[in-house]
Amino acid sequence: MLRESWLRRLGLVSAVAAFGLVVTPVAAHANDYDTPRSAIGFGVDKSVNGAIDQSIQKAREAILAVGTACTPGIYRTRLVYASPGGTWVYETTHEAMCVD
Repeated sequence: MLRESWLRRLGLVSAVAAFGLVVTPVAAHANDYDTPRSAIGFGVDKSVNGAIDQSIQKAREAILAVGTACTPGIYRTRLVYASPGGTWVYETTHEAMCVD
């Protein structure tokens, strides 16, 4: 009896969660987020992670520099240069939907 009750609850919770996923709107398609923006940022550092973090931060700052609200968007990061001495250069392109 206990196992049957647990299975019923699991089924009900799954059905409610699935319904919530179906009716939840996506933020990128909200009314005001209708302007696509993109920006490129470069990061230079002695560590790989430092250079990547810098490039992501600069790309995001460039998009937000116009003073609007934007969705998190997507990031594309690529290695531009790595020196034998350990300097890393990364480029990140950030694309987001913003409020016009």
